[in-house]
Amino acid sequence: MSDNSKYKISVIVPVYNIAEYLPRSLDSILSQTHRNTEVIVIDDGSSDGSGDIIREYEKKDSRVKGIFKENSGVSDTRNAGIELATGDYISFVDGDDYIEPDMLEHLLENSLKYGADISHCGYQMVFPSRVDYYYNTGKLIVQDNRQGISDLMKGEIVEPGIWNKLYKREVIGSVRMPSDIRINEDYLFNVEVFLNSEKSVFEDKPFYHYILRENSAATSELSEKKLFDGIRVRERILKIFENDEEMYCLALTGLLKHNINLYRMLVLSKAAKKFSDRKKEIKENIRKQFKKANELGIADKRTKLDCFLIFYFPPLYKLMYRVYFAISKSDRRYEVK
Repeated sequence: MSDNSKYKISVIVPVYNIAEYLPRSLDSILSQTHRNTEVIVIDDGSSDGSGDIIREYEKKDSRVKGIFKENSGVSDTRNAGIELATGDYISFVDGDDYIEPDMLEHLLENSLKYGADISHCGYQMVFPSRVDYYYNTGKLIVQDNRQGISDLMKGEIVEPGIWNKLYKREVIGSVRMPSDIRINEDYLFNVEVFLNSEKSVFEDKPFYHYILRENSAATSELSEKKLFDGIRVRERILKIFENDEEMYCLALTGLLKHNINLYRMLVLSKAAKKFSDRKKEIKENIRKQFKKANELGIADKRTKLDCFLIFYFPPLYKLMYRVYFAISKSDRRYEVK
């Protein structure tokens, strides 16, 4: 055991009807090279036997603490785990995913070595027939408060999720997941936690295995929450940075591009057809945000082209992306086959 064994890590595992995957997830946590852990496994009202698996693991390993509650969503479930955590550090692992044996030890070592409040890593997205790496470059970046927030909002290398991160418990403080948000709730949580941090360290090694499966959040049927929660999250982030011009520009860029992506989905996706009455509202949001982005000089060429076509030639916009997706198939990126 390393000299860092005195530091206790609380691993919070939300569970909802994932009995098929849960043993692999728990085994990967309990077999970590860093042994000083508590594993808080919270059953969010499962009906498939997940609860029985949690009780079995409680009997097998004293580090496992099972919590059983009525279904209220993943945000409330994770928040319950935060309230119960007694570790020096907090980590999150989804109950259908799994982690490399040395993930927690490695993240902890980086946190201590660089004096970082948040230590995070790359990940691999596991499909039934392939693995996509994000990004496995091996690059290590020590980020001060500003760079950490900036990298998070740019989303070019730092994942906005919470499951590839190790947080000092005090840096989370009173921050909690928004219970009214079901999609991108972790992004909003991270922005608020990164605001509390003085330093973070990112090492691009894919220790976390994010599993793409049928009925997972990334592949499930489109709903009002799945389509529009991302907008609500980015509007709240814009509000957070209304008095910080640099971060405001990043937040506005993210909100505008997310609205453009949503408009494109409403125009092109058959699954989103039932929400087509929201197109006018989204188009108006794009118009206002694009005007502001232009005033600030932050709209890139792709955004300008998209907005020009949306405002003046919507049929051409639709045709252009139909052709683009037919050739690139990038709209099927998360299909599970």
